[in-house]
This record gives sequence, structure tokens and C-alpha cells, in this order.
Amino acid sequence: MNEPVFLKGHTISLRPTLDSDILETEWHDWYNDYTITKFNSHGVFPISRSEELEFIKELRGQKDSITLTIVQNGTGKVVGNVALQRIDLIARRSNIALTIGDPFSISVGVEAFGLLLQHAFDRLNLNRVGDATHEGLSVFVKMLSVLGMQEEGRWRQFFLRNGKYHDAVLFGVLASEFNQLREERGGNILFDSVDKLQEELVKCVRSSVQSI
Repeated sequence: MNEPVFLKGHTISLRPTLDSDILETEWHDWYNDYTITKFNSHGVFPISRSEELEFIKELRGQKDSITLTIVQNGTGKVVGNVALQRIDLIARRSNIALTIGDPFSISVGVEAFGLLLQHAFDRLNLNRVGDATHEGLSVFVKMLSVLGMQEEGRWRQFFLRNGKYHDAVLFGVLASEFNQLREERGGNILFDSVDKLQEELVKCVRSSVQSI
């Protein structure tokens, strides 16, 4: 039986994670794939399906994290997962994480972030959501500016891969910034259509490439 949709975007939706997501889809493969794990901390030690399933089961019992499966609208195909981690309801902040194993449009990751940020600010009443990522994903961080996220600094020589150090890019958004953008867009942080969202993302990518 499929879990109901929790949050719905233009091309993808977020729903609770099922055991079958790990056991019957490519989810497990993502964390053993050298290409997919190129810019994160995974892919160092191999992980089995049973280990991944146990990890997800432990997450379900934690009150300081929310992990949701990203599925393609229409087909229900599992394409990734997104999570709020280290939720602090006193300081009203959280980290955010994303894994995309099977992207089918430029908007997937941004849609997932946008939906989860909306939940973080509207329902969890958080004030800040942010994280850090490999400098190789700086273009994606630039794309997140359509959600109000800003690059906030760098941790120098944070990642060591293939004998070379790489910086971590810090990014984040405050509730006030997110809500102002949403209000300017008539209440829809992801715009009124996927075409408009993707148009804005293309602009972000072009400006990022031109600045290199």
C-alpha cells in the first residue's frame, strides 16, 4: 500500500519513507555509487540494504529529524529523499539534506527543498534552515537563491577526496526572507508553474557560470 502524499510540488511530491523504498527501488544503490556520492560523505564504506533499512528505521523514531521520499508525480517513481536534520525547536533552526538518485528535470532538488522549507517555517515554526555542501555543488547553491537561500561562507579544506582538499559552501535562509519571497510570488514559493520555476533556475545557472 502506498503512503499518502505529504507535500506536493509541480513535478515531484514528498511522502513518508517506506521499507520498500530501500528494499525494492534503487535507493540502496545511490549510497554505493561513486558518481552520486562524489560530493557528499557517503560512498566511503559500502552499505547493505539491511543496514540502510535499519538506519531509516532508527530515523523514524527520532524527534529531531524528518526524512521524506521524493517521488515523481504521475508515476510514483522514487527519485530521491530529502530531510530536516538536527531540528532544534528551542533555537528554532534545522539542517537540511538532499539525495537525488534519478533526476528527471532541473527543478527536482529545488522543488524538494522548497516544499520542505515551507513545512519547516509554517508547521515547525522554525526561524532558520541551512547546511553546508561540497564546493563542487556551488551551482546548485546558486539555484537555491530562488528560495531565498544565501551563501553564508565557507569551511576551508573541509572535504578530502582523491588526495585533494575541497571547501564546504555554507548556505541558509531565514523565515522572514522565505516568507517575503513567497508573498511576492502570490503565495507560491515555487512560482505558479514548473516552466516559470525552471526559467528562473536557468537564469541562476547562467549567472553562476558567467561569474566563474
